[in-house]
Amino acid sequence: MNTEPPEGDDLQRMLVSMKQNVLERATPRAARRRGRSGIVIGVVALLAVGTATGAVALTLSQQDTPVAAPTQTQVPEPSPTATTPSSAPITGTPRPTATATPTAPSTTAAIPTECRALVPASDYDRLFGDTPVMRVEPPEEGLPPEYTAAPGVQPDVDPDTAPTKLYCLWKDPRTDISGLAITVGTGTPEQIAASERGLFDGWNPTCEVVDGIRTCSQTKQDPMYGTDWARTMYTRGDTWVQIDQSNFPTNGLLPAVVGEIWGD
Repeated sequence: MNTEPPEGDDLQRMLVSMKQNVLERATPRAARRRGRSGIVIGVVALLAVGTATGAVALTLSQQDTPVAAPTQTQVPEPSPTATTPSSAPITGTPRPTATATPTAPSTTAAIPTECRALVPASDYDRLFGDTPVMRVEPPEEGLPPEYTAAPGVQPDVDPDTAPTKLYCLWKDPRTDISGLAITVGTGTPEQIAASERGLFDGWNPTCEVVDGIRTCSQTKQDPMYGTDWARTMYTRGDTWVQIDQSNFPTNGLLPAVVGEIWGD
């Protein structure tokens, strides 16, 4: 078998034969392709007509039936959130503060046994200076109980009145009316009331009660000498204090005495 490729005339004859075969095969195939193209074109035309008809029918049917408007969904706006301004101070939750309940003043008294102990040592010279002092009751050693210091100063002894525990008198022996006396005693409410009535007999004192403490006081002129005469009675619990001042001014004497007796 010759396997050499054709050359020259043989090659030309082979090419012509191949061209004729191609043309013969192509001619009937082209006719069939045209037939199929017509069928395809017809089908496409029918589909186009059908589509247009359907579109028209759909349009007419949509015109007969009311179309509902599209529903708009209202999106809720986010609720505003409280914000703290950057300049605002940040504070914690305030803690409730306990309110202190006021307590009633103490009624426990400690009556001194010496006259100088009735006021603080730092106030003694300011209040009394160098005026001599003597303890009248209980009587000092060598001093008779019936000693009379001055008219209207020494308390009267009465079994119905509150008993006296300490009576002190500051008085210059060279004067006749000037002096100061402090009397301290205890008793029942009935005895203390009787002592108050006797103390201010003929007077017109001003009295007030604060936190259970009763204070009565008045200042008037001595009818004989025309000097100021002041009398004060302070009652707290079962203890009372009486201060008589005749031409003997002081500043803050009663608070000083109260502080030493009741510990204020």
